[in-house]
Amino acid sequence: MNNHKLFLAASAVAIAAVAVAAPVSASSEYTFTDVGVRYERAVSFLYEYEIIQGVSATKFGTQQVLTRGDAAVILANTLELDTTAAPDAGFKDLNTRVRGSVNALAEVGIASGVTKTEFKPSEPLSRGAMAKFLVSSFGLEDYQEKTPFTDVGGVFQPYIESIYGTKITSGKTPTSYGTYLNITRGEFANLLYNTINFVIDNTYSPDLSNSEAINPTTSSITFSLPVPEEYTAADAGDFFYYSIKFEDGTEVEMTPTSFTFSDNRRVLTFEHPNADLSGKAGVIIVEDFEYAYDIPFDFK
Repeated sequence: MNNHKLFLAASAVAIAAVAVAAPVSASSEYTFTDVGVRYERAVSFLYEYEIIQGVSATKFGTQQVLTRGDAAVILANTLELDTTAAPDAGFKDLNTRVRGSVNALAEVGIASGVTKTEFKPSEPLSRGAMAKFLVSSFGLEDYQEKTPFTDVGGVFQPYIESIYGTKITSGKTPTSYGTYLNITRGEFANLLYNTINFVIDNTYSPDLSNSEAINPTTSSITFSLPVPEEYTAADAGDFFYYSIKFEDGTEVEMTPTSFTFSDNRRVLTFEHPNADLSGKAGVIIVEDFEYAYDIPFDFK
């Protein structure tokens, strides 16, 4: 998972965190008549944040099987991916409704086809494929844990073990995960909602107190508190998305090449030789899950 995708995923769930803490009224969000108590909270949340839509104005399609194409659209919405600029992934069976979402997910390494040229967007999404989508989208690979299920193996095994390790979902029975069973739209809504909550609860949120452009190729940010020992300097750097806004108003992305901690783990220095600011002025923008921090520079 690249840094840009990590930033997008974290941003999406952070924006939604306020609503998770304070449930909203379902009646003010949608007019679906087929959403029961079991799915109401998840559907309400996902609909409120324009992540998911119904199959009609009055039906969510709770018990309908979720297709691979619909799952791609939902995940691209969740991650706020650019579905218009993504390069063509090479699938020949995509319609205009799902093409941008599938291409965007393929670009960041989440979606793959059934074959090199077929994504099969109209086919039902299996519980095994669901695990792969969620684990890949939110970087849950490190939670892998051995399961008691006898039907887990093959390409989906590591993803099922990861989703099992997070406790986001369990099996259909104590010994069966239901790897190749189809998943319904209601079930997927619940699992996506649970995943967003899990990521929020388990994501370290850094807080910055200062920043400085040291020289044209080196800058630093200072944390309010020391960064926990389990995070390397590169890990800490990956919490942010970097861009430059020059004094003429133009903006470009920045990709630091290395990160270094101070001895007290509060100052993170990062090198950006590919963004040499010699003879230029403007601000470096460092964005985390919720805020943007400006680092003014003037090296004219």
